[in-house]
Parts: sequence; C-alpha cells; structure tokens
Amino acid sequence: MSWLNFWALPLGLAAAALPILVHLLTRPKPTRLPLSTIRFVQEVVRERRARQRIRDWIVLALRVAAVLLLAAAVARPLLGDRPLVSAADPPGTAIRVVLLDVSQSMAAENRGIRAFERARPLAARHLSYRPGLRANLLLAGASARSVFDRPSTNFSTLRDEVARAAVLPERLDVQTALNRAAELLSQSAEAEELRRELVVVSDFQRTNWAAADFSALPSGTAIQLESVAPAATPANLALSAVRADGRVEQGRTFRLGIEIGNYASAARQVEAEVVLGESALRLNGLCPAGVTTTLTTELVLDQPGWQTGEARLLAVDDSLAADNVRPVAIEVRSQPTYLLLTRQPTGKGASSSYYLERALVPYQPRQGQASEKVVRADPARVEREVVAAADLVVLDHPGKLPAPLIDLLAALLRRGRGMLYVAAEPIDATNLKLLVQAAGTGLQMPVEFMPPLAGRPRRDLFLADVRQREPPFAIFGEEASAAVAPLRFSGGLATRRLQGALLDDVLASYDDQSACLVLTASGAGALAVLNVDLAASNLPASPVFVPLVGELTSQLLGRDRSRESVACGEPLAVYLPASAGNAAGLRIEPPPQAADDPLPPGELEDQSVGLMWRVPAAGGPGVYRIRREDQTVFALASAVAPEEGDLATLASDVVTGRLAAGRQAHFRSAIDDEEPRDDTWIWLAVACVVCLLSEVGALRAFRT
Repeated sequence: MSWLNFWALPLGLAAAALPILVHLLTRPKPTRLPLSTIRFVQEVVRERRARQRIRDWIVLALRVAAVLLLAAAVARPLLGDRPLVSAADPPGTAIRVVLLDVSQSMAAENRGIRAFERARPLAARHLSYRPGLRANLLLAGASARSVFDRPSTNFSTLRDEVARAAVLPERLDVQTALNRAAELLSQSAEAEELRRELVVVSDFQRTNWAAADFSALPSGTAIQLESVAPAATPANLALSAVRADGRVEQGRTFRLGIEIGNYASAARQVEAEVVLGESALRLNGLCPAGVTTTLTTELVLDQPGWQTGEARLLAVDDSLAADNVRPVAIEVRSQPTYLLLTRQPTGKGASSSYYLERALVPYQPRQGQASEKVVRADPARVEREVVAAADLVVLDHPGKLPAPLIDLLAALLRRGRGMLYVAAEPIDATNLKLLVQAAGTGLQMPVEFMPPLAGRPRRDLFLADVRQREPPFAIFGEEASAAVAPLRFSGGLATRRLQGALLDDVLASYDDQSACLVLTASGAGALAVLNVDLAASNLPASPVFVPLVGELTSQLLGRDRSRESVACGEPLAVYLPASAGNAAGLRIEPPPQAADDPLPPGELEDQSVGLMWRVPAAGGPGVYRIRREDQTVFALASAVAPEEGDLATLASDVVTGRLAAGRQAHFRSAIDDEEPRDDTWIWLAVACVVCLLSEVGALRAFRT
C-alpha cells in the first residue's frame, strides 16, 4: 500500500493530540461543600464518577479516531503496488518517452478485443498534459520511429498519433527501440537534473523480449512496463514457412513443405491449401501441441520461371489471423548446366575429366525434354559470364587458378553457388588454400590439404571411415559398407586436421587417416572436395560412382536457391541470378502497400560479382517481382516473421529483474486490472463521519 498525499499523515498524528490535550485541560476540579452527612453523598459521587469516566474515554477515542481517519482520507492510500510512472502523479519536471509496441503479435485477440486496442488508451493516458512534463511517442516494430526528434509539450499531436497508429506486419526489434528511447531521454542539456521516465506498452512476447537489455537507458530512469497480454497464453496456429526441398526443376517431382506452428496446449488437426501458379493442392495433418510440424507433399511444375501464389490455413479459429496466410515464390528452373573447369583436352579417354563429365550427365534426355549439359572450359581463358551462369562449378585438374577466378569462385560460394573440386595434383593444395583465404571466415575447412610427402606415394588406399547415414552415402542404405568395400584409390593430397574445425564435414576418410570427401558450407553455398585421382582409381569403373556423383551434385545444387522469404519491415540485400543481366531495363514491382505510407521498392546496383538488390525495409505481405519487360527475372516473398506466431509472454520478474540491468522497473498488467485502487479514502471519510455521529450518540446515552 502507498499514499498519494503522505504529508497528511504526520499532520493527522499531530491533530490527534488536540482532543487528548483538551480532555486533560477540561477535567473538572473538586469542590468543597458543607454537608451534615457524607456517607450517602460519597456513594452517589463514586457512581457518577465511574459513569463519566467511561463516557469520557469513549468520546476521546471517537474524537481521536475521527481525526486520524480524516488525515488518512486526505492522504489517500492506494492499495496495491504503486507504479513508478503514473498519469495521476503530481506536477513535476520530467522527460517521458512512451514506447508503444506495434508488432504483429499486438493484433492477437482475447475475448474479441485486440491487444493493441487495449494498448492504445494506456499509451494516451501517459501522454496527458502535466506542468513541467515533456514527452515523446516511440512506435516500435522492425524499426523505431519517434513522432518528434526531441521530447515535446505538444501532447495533442502525440495523442493524435496514438489514435492513428496501427499494427504492422513486423516483428519487434526490442534493442533498437530501447536504444532509440535512450537517445531521446538523454538529449536535453539539463537531463541530469530532470526525472527521466520510460513507459513501455507491449504484450512482452517472449520471442522478442527475451534478449532485451535496459542497460542502454540512462541511470536513474524510472521504467513503467504496461502489459496488455492475457494471463493465459492464447491458442494460436501459425503458418511459419513454405519451402521447396532442394532445387525445383521443370517437369521433375519435388517435395514442398509447409511448416505450421501449434502454439496451444492440445494437438490440432489442420488443413492447408497451396496455390502456386496454375497448380492448387491441399494438405492435411495432425499438429502436436507446442511444436512446429512440417506437412509435405510431392508436386510437379511444368512451367519454367518464377511461380508465385500463397498458402493458407483453412477453417482456423485462433487468436491471430494474420499468420494463417503466407505468400510463396518459387523458381522453376530448367535442367542444370555444369561448368567443368579443366585443362585436360576434350575427348581424351580414360581421363579424370572424362569420367566426371559422363557421371554428371549419365542419361540421354527424352524427346521434347530439356537436357542437362556440361560446359568444358580452360580456367585460364574462361569468361566471368560463363562462370556466373553455371548452376554448378566442377574443377578437375585445373592447374594453377588465376587470382581473379579464385575471387569470383569465392564470391559465388557466398551467394549460394555449389562447387565440386576433385583434388588430384599438388597444385590443387595451393588452389584450395587461396580459395579459403578469398572466402574469408565464411569458409571453415575441417582439414588442410597438402601435397603428398616425398617418398610416401598414395596408392591402394581404401575407405576406413564412411558416414553411411548421411548424404551422399545414405543413398546406398544398408548396403553402403558392401558398396564401398571394393573401392581402391590412388593419388590425391595429404590432409591435416585443423584445430577447432568441425570434423563432421569430413564424410569419408582413408585408411591413412587422410580425408577422402569433405563437404563444407560457405556462406549460402557449399564446397565439396573429392580427394582422389579418378584416372588412377577403380571408382569410375564401379557401380558406386554415378549415383555417388549424382547425389553429391544434388546436394550442391540444392544450396543454390533463393531464400524462402524476407520478414516484413526488415532490410534486404540479395544478389540476383546471373540470368537477370544488368540493372538497365529492370523494374521492381513491390507487393500491395498502404497508400498513405508506401515503402520504397529498393534499388538495383551493378557490382563486380553480380547484380545486387537492396531494400531498406521490406513491405507488407506479398511478393516482390523484378521484371524485364513482361518477364519476371526474380521474385521474393515478403511475409510476417515466424516468431510473431508464438504468443507466449515473458514472466514479469524476468523483465523487472534480469533484463532491467539494475534499473528500477515496475510491471503492471492492464488485463488483470492491477491499477492501485484509489477509493479507500471514501470509506475512511465515511468512517470519520460515523465516529462523529457515534460521539453525539455517546454523549446522549450518558446524559444525566
């Protein structure tokens, strides 16, 4: 319990002494009277004295109680914890920043009322005029936008902005919002002498607030946290992702997966519909409680190019409707083109590059079907456009690679291109070392490749350690051990394990402990190194070779794909495919946007490694299309961040304790009506009147 006017309590205690003082000063003095007989008079006096003493103590108690009750009523006690920042605070000089959460989760409904509609009057209440107060409003989503550059006394404009504010399809970047609030609270030159107040109105969603840090705020800032989240987490289903498994090729079956998060306490049967181009299908499945489930189906798309559409949950009644629909953009590609960089001549039989070329395209295409093709090129004379246009780059006996080509290959790896390097010659160790250096920290090889030691030829090696349950060896199933047992290898490079490296990237090792097959991620792409001289080994003649190369290239091709989507409101920087050409003649078509606040579609920038598209803040849910005339050369979906579907909130003691970083913070739930009650003074005043009336009644009852 706290007191609104605490000064009235000591005054009341002082005033309570007055009735006692009056009582002591007005006590009757004894009077001498001459009487003939005293015995009967003394009995009467004793009887009346006892009666008057009882009356006096009752009257005195009622008077003191009346004074104390009046003082307590004037002090106005508040039942419950008193907020650090309240609209009812007495006037004083202060700077106040109201941080209003406008992220997507604030659109969740509880008993038919959206959380944001509960938040709006709370924010407006803290932006009421008060002498000596300057305030500002901070609308926080993926970015933090303040109404004014500095705290202001223009409260009418601030309240109008609260009335116009709306929920955005974005996730909350908590730290950016707190950092911006810290700037606003520290701007005034006299800020050290002012009281600084931060009011946060949010649902305190766990996925957003778990990493919040209030240490950026100036020391001494009073933090008032106003929660509009219900006590129990609302049940919600969220469509969090729609993605293709690997590379989608024209006329070939691929797997489409739909991720659905069930943020409820019970399992639910769900039905989803996907419309993609001219294709439409439905998926059904059971989603267990509290986890994300992926529903999959197989699909064939016959039309090449970018196919766009949307996925939708059907017949869903949950708290947040915005995450039940998700836009989709998938590129359907033609058969892949392989670039084989080698200095071995074409048509030379029994060469390593010949075996690779036959393994990359082992089958002749059917009539009317596009074919895979292998483009052979000399690394010393290959053009940049040819390298950039290839779906997969394969290097075998390339000799010494030129420095510009190494830089280009490293850039393609970062952009998501797959690469297969067959290491057979000592110069390959140098090439791999330079490639790792050019790729930077994005490429962390588990081993270092070195030329073989003198006097220790690499002959008749066999596989001693194979990760049979992982691709590409998983394709052989239980027969993997029997399939690789007859293989014998010669040539290749020696290897040395690097300290702190991820040895799981070594998929197969020889009996001399050197690495045979390494697959390492590099940026968005991947680099596979097959450490063997194919012409000096029996691998090309075995039935293992073609499926092994096919599975390995499928893994590498699957890496070369655009992202599933970009989160609304967040910045984007992505390289366009080489087929997009240069920026001249391209136009960007954004998804539908609000007419009163359109976001820029971004800009295209020609760079040495390709065409980059930059967007400062992605727009609302929909599909971005980049067109050249009527042809779409690139598409990307803009969707609500998956984290917004989980409506679980952070515990109040975590926010006011660990996250507050030693600052004084008070948490209050608007749903539970934890506002300190200010009606106790009325009952105290009534009790004071009752005491006064009781005093009159006592005087009449003891009247003689």
